[in-house]
Parts: sequence; structure tokens; C-alpha cells
Amino acid sequence: MAIHPQIIFNGNCKEVLAYYEGVFGITDVSVIHYGDNPGSKLDEDLKELILEAALPLYGNYLLLSDAMPGKPATFGSNFHVSVRSEELGEMKADFNKLAESGKVIFEFEESYWSEAYGVVQDKFGVQWQFDYRKSEAGSAKENSGE
Repeated sequence: MAIHPQIIFNGNCKEVLAYYEGVFGITDVSVIHYGDNPGSKLDEDLKELILEAALPLYGNYLLLSDAMPGKPATFGSNFHVSVRSEELGEMKADFNKLAESGKVIFEFEESYWSEAYGVVQDKFGVQWQFDYRKSEAGSAKENSGE
């Protein structure tokens, strides 16, 4: 079983998807549009809205979609995408790419609980937490038998 976070946007998911593909260097994204349903009775301009895009990211999937027509999404401060990885260089690079057109909330640096931690808000308002804990990365490998 897996849990995949899903972020819902208000009609600009295609733009968000293209941005994240560039930031994370992803090319193999599965995308389903609202209009892919053969019985869809949506207006033509709504058929290209994204029902679900699955981005393979850090060994998991981040799901993106446009809100259902007539039911806009409301953004709040109660949601962050949290990334933990043993690839410190990759995390730093991704953090910096998101920060280029976004806003750094907390610099990516050593903290009292983590070897490197930072928070960045991307240009679409999504906050990303990057948390590198070398000791946990080693423990995870030991526990998996690698």
C-alpha cells in the first residue's frame, strides 16, 4: 500500500506540470484529462483540464490535478510537500530550482534536528520541505537488509 499526496489547482495544472517536469527533470508522467472519458459532456475548453498527473518523484508519486469544473480549490497553509532523501546533492539542486522563481521560507541548512533542512514556496504557492538526515538514510538501508 502507498499514500500519494495530491495537489489540486484551479485550471493551471498543465502549467504546473510543465514547471515541475523542468525542475525535477521528469519526462515519464502519466496524464489523464477530464475529456478522456468517452461519455464526457464537458465543454471543449474544459476537456483539456487534467484529472490526474502522476509525477514519479523521490521513489513515490506526487499527484496533480485541476479542480472539478465549478468546484474551485482553496489553498491554505496546512499542506506542505515533504521530501526526505539520502541524495543531499539532488535535494539542494531541487530546492534551489524551486527557489529561483519562488520564495525561500527557511534556508536549506543544518538545524538541530537535521543535517540539512529547508522550506521553499514555489511560484504556484506550494510549500516544499526538504529534510536530509544522514543518520536516518543509513538506518533505512540497514533495516531493509541492503
